[in-house]
Amino acid sequence: MDDGPRDPLNPAVSSVPPSSQPAHWSQPLRSSVLSVDAATDPHAQHERFERAEIAADVADLPPERRRAVFHYAVQHLLPGALLMHADAPGLDELAQDFDLEPVDARVWRRTTRTTIHDLVHEARASIRRVGPTELAERLVDAGPAGARRPLVIDTRTATDRVRFGVIAGSIHAPRTVLEWHLDPANGYRHAAKPGFDDPIVVVCNGGYSSSLAAANLARLGFTDVADLVGGVHAWRAAGLPVVAPDHSHLDL
Repeated sequence: MDDGPRDPLNPAVSSVPPSSQPAHWSQPLRSSVLSVDAATDPHAQHERFERAEIAADVADLPPERRRAVFHYAVQHLLPGALLMHADAPGLDELAQDFDLEPVDARVWRRTTRTTIHDLVHEARASIRRVGPTELAERLVDAGPAGARRPLVIDTRTATDRVRFGVIAGSIHAPRTVLEWHLDPANGYRHAAKPGFDDPIVVVCNGGYSSSLAAANLARLGFTDVADLVGGVHAWRAAGLPVVAPDHSHLDL
């Protein structure tokens, strides 16, 4: 059986020969296509795909929104998978910003090296994620009898906390020192001192670095760790309240 490279435009077969499939592929390839257009929610989550197809109307979006939707497509690609986009102004140039290998006109291949998208995907496999509405409800009503309200840990910079506000009752543990502030093996723990079985929700600006942070807490032994989908930006977009930060103890 020929195990050499396959037709890059055939979605029914692997786009990378089995001998070169990297160890960080945690799931088998499927014949799957992710369709992306201007209405796509860049915060939505899916499994990863063999191919992503970007519609022409994405080119009509404002630049930052266009980049966010393009990023959404790339982050859901399996290593070695293909990205295809319509013949529309600006999309070809945008594809060049994502470390993609050109295969054919408007066809690109994702690298097989471990990328930040792989790290985030692996991290999210080890934690639970909560949306803004669910978190807001849990902060008001913990749920079943005996359940505890989660401790919200804000890992953003002091500047972003002032600029965008904070979730009431959250504590500040910057991403740079989060593990040190929570691990009881360290002598400089945060005053909140959550236990290993206490519910924790990690929040950041956009819900990406919080996934990596939450996964690290799980590795340290914390058993009930989640992060906030879309971060504080999604919390604010949902119309949920924020308050001014208390920086009486400013941790940088």
